[in-house]
Amino acid sequence: MSYKIVQIIGVFFLITILTLPVYAQEPQVRLVSIDKIAAVVNDEIITLTDIDKYIQIYPVFRSVEESEDYLYERVLKELIHNKAVSLEYQSQFILTDEDYEKIQTQVVKKAGSFQNLMQILKSFDMEWQDFKEFIREKVIFEKVVRENFQMKITVQFKEIEEFYNQVYLPTQKKLNLQPRSIIEMAPLIEMHLRKISTTASLSGWLQEVMTSYRVLNLLKEE
Repeated sequence: MSYKIVQIIGVFFLITILTLPVYAQEPQVRLVSIDKIAAVVNDEIITLTDIDKYIQIYPVFRSVEESEDYLYERVLKELIHNKAVSLEYQSQFILTDEDYEKIQTQVVKKAGSFQNLMQILKSFDMEWQDFKEFIREKVIFEKVVRENFQMKITVQFKEIEEFYNQVYLPTQKKLNLQPRSIIEMAPLIEMHLRKISTTASLSGWLQEVMTSYRVLNLLKEE
């Protein structure tokens, strides 16, 4: 199964929005006794457990109709992009606590509390330092995208309000989930709309980055 390098997560592709308390309506993960390699970027390995961690830890936007197979392939594509961009740009950036804090805040909001997040990490036998290492590639990716693309995009509150009323609330109702307030959701919706606005630029940029890396996607071959 193939799909675009950067998917347009449009009005028809939202929101479970996974800022719900941990264990509530979470996507199911594939439990395997022996971890399997899902992809290789140059000599760097991405496993099925890495995909499971990503789904459980990050705010993953998922449509109601999206299958588990498609979710896994989409998340794997994100992990491949994160790794390639990290390899390409890691020497050009000095990460700060503030850079990590942006991702950590999203993750804690998704989990519902810091205590819930620690329970998720414990389920993967991860300590806090393991968590910071796991999110490092995502932190680098977000920093590169933010500084090179997203900060140049202006999102009006009217756009956030329209998305909240026309997409988020109806989707939550359809899923029979309790919606969060627009104040709580505004930062995530703004970030999402920025990503949509930069999709075209990101697609060409990622294609250029990926040409420098040898990628073996084993999930596609199953």
